[in-house]
Amino acid sequence: MVFLILTIAFVANAEEVRVTIFSQSQIKTLVFETEEGKYSLVADNRLLMRLKKNAIIYFTIVGKGISVWDQDEHLGIFNELYLTASSRRSVFKVEPAVPALKARSYDGDLKVTAVGGNLKIENYVDVNDYLSGVVESEAGPRAPYEYYKTQAIISRTYLYEKIWREGVDKYTLMDNVNHQVYLSRNHKNNIIRQAVNHTTDLIIVDSTNMPIIAVFHSNSGGQTANSEDVWLSPTPYLKSVIDSFSLKQHNSVWRDTVSVDRWIKYLTTNGIKINTPKAKIDNLTYTPTSRERCYRYMTDTIPLKKIRTDFGFKSAWFSIKPKAGGRVLEFTGYGYGHGVGLSQEGAMEMARRNYSFIDIINFYYQGVQIVNIHNIEKR
Repeated sequence: MVFLILTIAFVANAEEVRVTIFSQSQIKTLVFETEEGKYSLVADNRLLMRLKKNAIIYFTIVGKGISVWDQDEHLGIFNELYLTASSRRSVFKVEPAVPALKARSYDGDLKVTAVGGNLKIENYVDVNDYLSGVVESEAGPRAPYEYYKTQAIISRTYLYEKIWREGVDKYTLMDNVNHQVYLSRNHKNNIIRQAVNHTTDLIIVDSTNMPIIAVFHSNSGGQTANSEDVWLSPTPYLKSVIDSFSLKQHNSVWRDTVSVDRWIKYLTTNGIKINTPKAKIDNLTYTPTSRERCYRYMTDTIPLKKIRTDFGFKSAWFSIKPKAGGRVLEFTGYGYGHGVGLSQEGAMEMARRNYSFIDIINFYYQGVQIVNIHNIEKR
């Protein structure tokens, strides 16, 4: 508990977090441009130059180092580079050239290092700037204001719980769905930043005043999942709830097809005994009435999350029936994502129906409280 207090005290006063951007790509060449304000380029602890607005720098992997060019000349080969902002109003744009990827804009500073023959690109950014970018990336620019406050609180909780669990010097953040999506700074809707500021320092804690693991997904399909049905470990606040708010939303229903031969072969390979014509027929239809952990036939089972992964389905909750002709099966699925915790589309619908962020959080997470992180520090 002492470690928790010390860690959260550090986080509550921290001015920035670090996030690896383009984390799922192997970047060989990167173009940096100053969009607003000024930046200093520091290479291997030495100031190379100061960059004004619209200045461009090129980084390319060369052996174990990074070759650096400006628009006029080669500046050298270095191991570690920092681009530090002169003020909070400074903004930069980065665009991978090899491979060619869409440009992104960020607040804060940038660190570029060579790791395993690729560029590792890290954004050092103010906590609220980071959360504003996450909320816009996760929710888009046209969600209800009360939902933006909800997403800000769960994203802040997710961040602080991760830093607490891994340690302030060891935590890692990626910019993708493995952590929280962070595709750019907040620039499409100013009320997102207002929502982040409105909820500053608010996090969600469980009955022991510990920050919760604030997981969320796109759509529950009408019922969220128990944590133990997806990740094996039961968590008191991550329990299944009937979620009518997620129905009739964009991702509430999906459909796919699989050939009968492929499905039967898959079941057999994964331990389902299909050794009679009746067994084959029985496994061409599957109609669960609610979320389940496993696909079952007789005493044999396959985890539904494994089926979802192996077939690339949007969720692990689906029904099966043969299509006309009998050679193809139609899968009708419900929801999008792992199904645990908050349903984003359901929460948006709650916000449209004038539920508060407190109502929304308490609906999807059981037995929790929303508290100021400084109050935990005092306790």
